[in-house]
Amino acid sequence: MGKIRVTVSLDEEVVKKAKAKLAREGGNLSQLVEALLAMSDPLHVVDSLIEGLRLDKRIYSNQEIVVDRPEGYDAGTIVREIRDEREKNILGY
Repeated sequence: MGKIRVTVSLDEEVVKKAKAKLAREGGNLSQLVEALLAMSDPLHVVDSLIEGLRLDKRIYSNQEIVVDRPEGYDAGTIVREIRDEREKNILGY
């Protein structure tokens, strides 16, 4: 994809501070603005997270989720036990 030139008007102090910080970090204003604009696209944000977390980028079926679900405790039972215990503590019996 190609690049286009865009003209924007920004507060001078904001730009000075941003450029100073970017210079220390090895970036530039164009990269920052492009990254911020990309973040307005929810799918881009999700794709970036998937890439950053090194996750597989694919859609799982309900059957795959059920088959791959780890065995273990039943969350509903545990939550009920916690609630019952809390109720006993509150009511004093």
